[in-house]
Amino acid sequence: MAVINNNLVFYASSGMPINDTYRSGGEINSGIRILFTDLDDSTTITTYSNDIRDQNTVLISGWNNSQAVIGESIDVDGTGHTTGSSTFSGILCAKLDHATGTGTITISGTNENIVGRIPIRESGFQRPFYLATSVGGSDPKLLYEKIFLKNNNTSSTLSNAAVMSTGSVLANIVGWGLENGKSVFPSGDGVEESTANRVTAPSNVSSFGSGHLISGVWPSGTGNLGPTAYQGIWLKATLPADQIFNGVFDIKASGYA
Repeated sequence: MAVINNNLVFYASSGMPINDTYRSGGEINSGIRILFTDLDDSTTITTYSNDIRDQNTVLISGWNNSQAVIGESIDVDGTGHTTGSSTFSGILCAKLDHATGTGTITISGTNENIVGRIPIRESGFQRPFYLATSVGGSDPKLLYEKIFLKNNNTSSTLSNAAVMSTGSVLANIVGWGLENGKSVFPSGDGVEESTANRVTAPSNVSSFGSGHLISGVWPSGTGNLGPTAYQGIWLKATLPADQIFNGVFDIKASGYA
């Protein structure tokens, strides 16, 4: 079966810190997807599953209208729609209280704009640079976090696999570089580097690009992404002085089966 768009997923790394102290990067966390979408406007959050048997709780974290971080726990009751009571202006992450769902769980605004979905055997999604801020600083702040592009197809290879940024709001603030190596389950040649914190630059990235960059996967930008293989991607944010990282950016994958 050929590789299709749904097979190409951006996942978190094991080190996605909530501040500038904890470790950043490391190995893939294939239970947490990376969030590149957001609410259309300030709204309450609705959850539902495509499986009537699903009984779970989604823990939501995000911004309110005053840019303060708030949280809410919203039940999942099968295919019925459950709506929370808090008003969010943006979503930072959503994670299941129980490890995985029985079906695919959808998190949306009340106007049905989809924020994200949590598939079976996964536990949530998260936005990069969670709670990142340069408030109190006088100079731009550089931040580094690692995500992964994975080919979830178990039998087909994505040839000439490439990553590209889009025309999102933060395209000129967030750049990225590919880690020098990629991993193949259950073993491979990826370096899976981690750094002491997200203000420390990784050493296994040859260069960082910005704007509407397009780059092929390792090696030397000309590689393929085999069945279940994944490529580490280090994001670099240049956050202007005295700012909160609360915008939306997007990157996508391409290639052919």
